[in-house]
Amino acid sequence: MARKGKGVTVGGEWISPTCSALDLSLLLGISVRAVRDYAARGIFPKATQRGRFETLPSVNAYCKHLQQRAAGHATESGSSLADERAKSEVINRRIQEIKLAQLSGEVLTLDEVSEAWSAIARQFKASVLSIPGRARSTIPHLTPHDGEVLKLLCREVLETMAEEVEAGVVGAEARELVKA
Repeated sequence: MARKGKGVTVGGEWISPTCSALDLSLLLGISVRAVRDYAARGIFPKATQRGRFETLPSVNAYCKHLQQRAAGHATESGSSLADERAKSEVINRRIQEIKLAQLSGEVLTLDEVSEAWSAIARQFKASVLSIPGRARSTIPHLTPHDGEVLKLLCREVLETMAEEVEAGVVGAEARELVKA
């Protein structure tokens, strides 16, 4: 057992002042990769020799780290366990609010919005594509060439709209407006 003298701990002379990553992993019961990760985070102090660690300071730092985690002071990400739990509760509460709003009909799912958008796109496309036929019946002196020009113009309008919609509307697909 170690005894304390005047400001100096006596005992433990049998412990090597430095050790390798493998020795430290065996001593602490963790993987060599974990030793390197802890060293990278500054928990295990490195010795002056390459690839070696200070034995007692590393063991003490590891024990302190485990005590802090157990007490809820810090998680792997550095934030406190209480903060992590609070964030999780906020997220869970928000999910429940969304589910409740969905059940009460206050919000729509992405599938419902996509279906509604598809219906609007089909109606718009049908209306635009009907313009040449309606124009020929309303204006009897139009030639077949004039009808083809009107069709071409209507297709150009649909393609332009499709590009703008696809760029600005979530879930919109240009092919619903362009295909005829």
